[in-house]
Amino acid sequence: MVEHKFSSISNLSKYLQVSRTTLYKRAKEHNITLSGVYSDEQLKKLSGVQQLNTTTEQVEQLNGHIEQKSEHFEQEITFLKKQLSDQNKYVDLIINQLKEKDSQIGLLNKNLDQAQQLQLIAEQRLTETKSTLIEYQKKEKNTKKGLWNKLFG
Repeated sequence: MVEHKFSSISNLSKYLQVSRTTLYKRAKEHNITLSGVYSDEQLKKLSGVQQLNTTTEQVEQLNGHIEQKSEHFEQEITFLKKQLSDQNKYVDLIINQLKEKDSQIGLLNKNLDQAQQLQLIAEQRLTETKSTLIEYQKKEKNTKKGLWNKLFG
C-alpha cells in the first residue's frame, strides 16, 4: 500500500482537482481524517472516482428502468389506440343511426302532413255533402205538396 503525503488541504485539493469544500464533504462522507497522509484508496474516495462508478451504475440502472417503462408505455399507447379506434367506430355507428332516425322522422312528418291534408279535404267534402243534402231535403219538402196545397197554395 502506497502512502501519499500532502503538506496542506489546499495542495491535496489541487492534486485531486476538486474544491476544498468538496474535499471536506467527501472526507466526511467516507469517514476520512484529513491528516496529510493518504492511501490510494482514500485518494480515490476523495477524488470521487468511486462516486463516478456508482453514478455510472445508477445511469445504467436508470437506462434499464427507462427501457422497461418505454416498453410499458408503448404497450399502453397501442392499447389506447385500439380503444380509440373502437370508440371511433362506435361513434360512426351512432352517427349513422341518428341520420337514419332523422330520415325516418322526416318521412313521418311528411306522412302526418299528408294525413292532415286528407282529413281536411274529407271534412270539406263532408261539409259540402251535408249542404247539398240539406238543399235536396228542402227541395223535396217543397215538391211534396199535396193536391189541395198545389191548388190553393
